[in-house]
Amino acid sequence: MSAAYYAYILLALLVAGHLLYHRRPTQSLIIWLLVVLLLPWAGALLYLLFGSRKVFARQAKAPLRLKAAPSPIDTPLTRLLAADGVPPARPGNRLEMTFSPRTAHDWLFDAIEGARESIWLESYIFTADTTGHRLLETLTEKARAGVQVRLLFDAFGSWQAYRRPELFRNLRAAGGQVAFFQPLSSLWRQRINLRNHRKLYLFDQRLLLTGGINLASEYLDPDRPDSWVDLTCRITGPVVADHAEVFRQDWGWTTDEPLPAPPTLIACADGHPVQAVPSGPDMPADPIREALLHALANARHEVFIVTPYFIPDEPVLEAVLLARKAGVRVRLLTPLKTDHLIFDLGRAPYMRELVEASAEVRCYTPTMLHAKVVLVDEALVQIGSANLDYRSLLINYELVDFVHDPAFARRLRAELEQLWTKTVPYVPPPDKLSRLRENLSRIITPAL
Repeated sequence: MSAAYYAYILLALLVAGHLLYHRRPTQSLIIWLLVVLLLPWAGALLYLLFGSRKVFARQAKAPLRLKAAPSPIDTPLTRLLAADGVPPARPGNRLEMTFSPRTAHDWLFDAIEGARESIWLESYIFTADTTGHRLLETLTEKARAGVQVRLLFDAFGSWQAYRRPELFRNLRAAGGQVAFFQPLSSLWRQRINLRNHRKLYLFDQRLLLTGGINLASEYLDPDRPDSWVDLTCRITGPVVADHAEVFRQDWGWTTDEPLPAPPTLIACADGHPVQAVPSGPDMPADPIREALLHALANARHEVFIVTPYFIPDEPVLEAVLLARKAGVRVRLLTPLKTDHLIFDLGRAPYMRELVEASAEVRCYTPTMLHAKVVLVDEALVQIGSANLDYRSLLINYELVDFVHDPAFARRLRAELEQLWTKTVPYVPPPDKLSRLRENLSRIITPAL
């Protein structure tokens, strides 16, 4: 046997050892073991590029260091999140929400115009379309006026902008700063698989816009007839400082520029208790997924999931199915078609399982629905960047908010009921070929 053969066997064993040493879901473990063993050399290379789920290398992004404090709300859920290193719920936040692209657009540009000290924008996608060009022009004017402008985009999600540095020439000349998270030119420092899907838009570190919107026309152009429907939240209050701290550390790792700690913000008497929950490779656990599993196990009346990409891992899917089996009303609201065929194929078997379990699965028909919401009774109210899919739950850098307020849960459910009226039931294809195709797609869904 050749030396190359023995070298491959040694490499495969080393990669398999790495897989077995680090904790990961069984489905993902088996798939990666098969890839490494059945694809000589290529399988090991794919694992090195795409297989990491948590950050281990010394050069990689440091874990988030977030302020621990007793939570004013003491429930099993908040104790679970505290054990995962998540900041406590902060009372006294003003929280508005909208599913309207026009309102989201107005909130964003009004906040930019109103900023006096700083504008920090962190997004997965920035697109140099009509909205993107107007955004850059407005930000350049603010930078010339002395406002501190910092833009942090994911290099993969914003690939077209990453390849065109001339887009930001005027903004940089005016004093603005632009950075790309985990640029593809420095793979020695991190894994290409670990992407920053967080969306937080901060103004003077006192006003926050967050939710599912990226910085592109499909989210923010109210005059487009096919504008996507998404959930955007506008928040002021103490929880904004927790989001600013996440931005500060993401920016600091990307640019090596330290930023001062965010200010302490005053709570309002009639505000909502909101908890910022980051998750991803820079957290030791998976708090979003763990909170979801905990809430599903304790569901009593209703589970309402809104996501464009319903591709959960097996424990989460099983928890949803068990809730339905226990008599809990389970509803899934998702678009009729997503923006990627591969996600349509990937979600189909999971949607079929829900339908076969007598859950209510309905597809939004007017346009693409990109909102991400999880309501479990009134105990878990989750909004933010995380889809209910494998990547958001186990791989991506994400940031969501839990709102510990039954009144807000009722308001949000009322908004979702309006979207529910513009849907059709999901009917799984009855033919055997579709079932076979769906079952085959489950093999690759952990990599989507």
